[in-house]
Amino acid sequence: MAVALTYPGVYVQELPSGVHTIVGVATSIGMFLGRAKKGELFKALRCESFADFERGFSTDYADSDLAREVKLFYDNGGSECYVMRIADPLTVTTASLMILDEAGVNTLQVAAKSAGSFGNDIRVSIDYDTAAPEDTFNLDVFRWVTSSTGALQKSQIETYSAISMDPANSRYCEDVVNLASALITITDQRKAVALTGTGSSISGFAISSSTNAVFQAVFATLLTATQNKFRLTCSGFAPALIDLSSVIASLPFASVGALATALTNTINAQLPPGAHIVVTFPAGPAGPGGQNNSTSQLMMIEWDTAAGGTADIYVESAPSQDLAGPLMLGPARGGVEITRAGARRPAPNGVVFHSDFQVVPNAYTVFGETVQASIDAVRVAGVPIALTAGTSLQTTPAPVVSPRMYQDKNATTQDDGRDGVREKFARIASAINNRKIADSTFQWSAEVWNTRLAIIAAGDIGDLTTTTLEAGTFGPPFVPVLNVFDGAGQPVTQNVRYYALASPPPPPGAFYTAGVVGTDGGPPQLQDYDAAYQIIDREVDLFNLLVLPHDAGHNNATTRALWGPASTFCERRRAFLLMDPPADWIDQNSATDATIGVNSLRVGLSKQYSAVYFPNITIREGIKEIAVGPSGAIAGIMARIDGTRGVWKSAAGIEADLRGIVGVQRRFSDAENGVMNPHAVNTIRNFPNGIVSWGARTMDGDDTFGSEYKYSCVRRLANFMEESLYRGLKWAVFEPNAEPLWASIRLNVGAFMHDLFRQGAFAGETPKDAYFVRCDSTTTTQNDVNLGIVNIIVGFAPLKPAEFVVLYLQQMAGKILT
Repeated sequence: MAVALTYPGVYVQELPSGVHTIVGVATSIGMFLGRAKKGELFKALRCESFADFERGFSTDYADSDLAREVKLFYDNGGSECYVMRIADPLTVTTASLMILDEAGVNTLQVAAKSAGSFGNDIRVSIDYDTAAPEDTFNLDVFRWVTSSTGALQKSQIETYSAISMDPANSRYCEDVVNLASALITITDQRKAVALTGTGSSISGFAISSSTNAVFQAVFATLLTATQNKFRLTCSGFAPALIDLSSVIASLPFASVGALATALTNTINAQLPPGAHIVVTFPAGPAGPGGQNNSTSQLMMIEWDTAAGGTADIYVESAPSQDLAGPLMLGPARGGVEITRAGARRPAPNGVVFHSDFQVVPNAYTVFGETVQASIDAVRVAGVPIALTAGTSLQTTPAPVVSPRMYQDKNATTQDDGRDGVREKFARIASAINNRKIADSTFQWSAEVWNTRLAIIAAGDIGDLTTTTLEAGTFGPPFVPVLNVFDGAGQPVTQNVRYYALASPPPPPGAFYTAGVVGTDGGPPQLQDYDAAYQIIDREVDLFNLLVLPHDAGHNNATTRALWGPASTFCERRRAFLLMDPPADWIDQNSATDATIGVNSLRVGLSKQYSAVYFPNITIREGIKEIAVGPSGAIAGIMARIDGTRGVWKSAAGIEADLRGIVGVQRRFSDAENGVMNPHAVNTIRNFPNGIVSWGARTMDGDDTFGSEYKYSCVRRLANFMEESLYRGLKWAVFEPNAEPLWASIRLNVGAFMHDLFRQGAFAGETPKDAYFVRCDSTTTTQNDVNLGIVNIIVGFAPLKPAEFVVLYLQQMAGKILT
């Protein structure tokens, strides 16, 4: 439409040229369907190399030649294919396991990402060795494989660090693992259940307070003019810098409760609107046996549930005048932060001893409270391990700060609060790890997770192995300070080495339920292939060559029943079916029987869109030679020839040599070849210059049929042109149906056909002899126009292979003198 002409001058307007370039589609994208060890069922995966196939499906044999034929496809020149794992879905199961939390409640469902036996070798381990050991956890995943020496080795190792059970956390376990893992998917069993309870940050110091005055005097040494600030965050709210300098002037308060109230009010006044905390000084129990009998007190900051809502509390150091360090608030400084989601974490592997607060907040456990003259040994799985010198525990005189926390009497500084506990745990862990270094038969190591001591299987021990930990003196009196009970009288977390998907029922104390064993499923049935074709129709834009690898669970009747639906599917998608020879052809071992048998193969077959190749080929796997159907290799040859010569060149002849093979199941003579070829059985021949594809006929290529599509190259060229024109002419839909449209169609289709002519795709010396394009009033009548129809007729003169090269020799007769 012309622009409005309003001012004198030059106006410029671009007009459409009517050129819509038609681009030729790919001609040799493979589609393979069969059973595999792993991979999502009934989902087509695009593979651009055999490495892609290995990552997606594994090369382990799964009663199907799928992996072998895909490899032959790439070995022989293929560059792109789709692979779909199929099986009888009613017989497929997925290896999975339910892991419990430390309270014995189902918390994390772990399932193999791929259904089948592949998942039975997957292992998962959990530990709390993170920067927030009462909030987050680490999850390691791997798969056991057997090496060439028969030893188990870890493969496909995945590590997910510091993940959370809180759906609002940026490291929420489902989001992190399910997005990245190639081995497993996890399901949070309480994802839909809102987090309840209250989060808290507990200081790492404990003040011995026989009187209020003693307590306040010690507290005043911590809260000073140079250390009075820390950063506090309530989950869901912005961080706040807390300044407690206003509290200093009021010290000492009338009571510990008054001090707690003042701290609460001062902190809340500096928090964002809606955030409310409460400060308390919970008291631990008195020491046993009358020793150090004064009460120890801690500082706890927790969400104020009386004000409504719920949140977690996080404390960090202030940039200056920091008080978090002296108070030992936050796990990095010796404190403990207990979150609402922390209790939902899956139980850690190994034997984990709890020292404080994990079971009973506001109370020390046995390890934290018992006053012990000395611990000079521990026992791991019954093995005694002596501790190094300097681990005797201070008992007198009683320190003012943290009287019942174990202290190293030889230390230059007496660590406050939990650092004393952690120090003893570190010494015990060091002794255990040193034993492991010195004794190759000792299969355990130790780690300290803030206020937890973890004993972990470290050697070649069964996945379901558990152990015990004890501590005390070698001789009487034996005081079971570190034993298999925590402060609440409950068993210590005593768990298996790894969580094994598909594991048997758990031993006592193990934190999982019996797993589900993964099974690969039975051979796919006809309805399973039909279901696969429907999915491919929806999800795969283009493929050209269909291969159905042999399945060990199929007999001859089942295999033959697959070809008919597969060929009609190829006809609908303008693709080509490559068929392997039936097993009974090999068994009978006769070219004549193959010639007779090929007629039964044609029953129900779309003959123009399929071809059969005979015999099977052999490949080497290790020290064995395996017979494999030739279709995968033939598909690769077609891709190779298409790339070098064009789809109009038959994928047969001397240049169509099969690669990646060691032989053929049967060799044929020229005479036997001459029996099969007229009946469209494409043979694979062993010549001195290699094993080659020596046939190029479709199943409609029997000499008696007189088919236009006798040769596979003609059928595939037609498929290529149809698909290219189908896609390249979509611009014409809803255009005005008249001569301008017809002329544009002739222009664009003609250009496409002429380009093919220049490449040598057609017979004929001139374009007129090679092709024609008609789209005008002779092809599209007025009635067609009224019905919205435009008719295009495209003709081409196909190249046909020189199947028979006839050589005539004649002697020249000597000159006869007359």
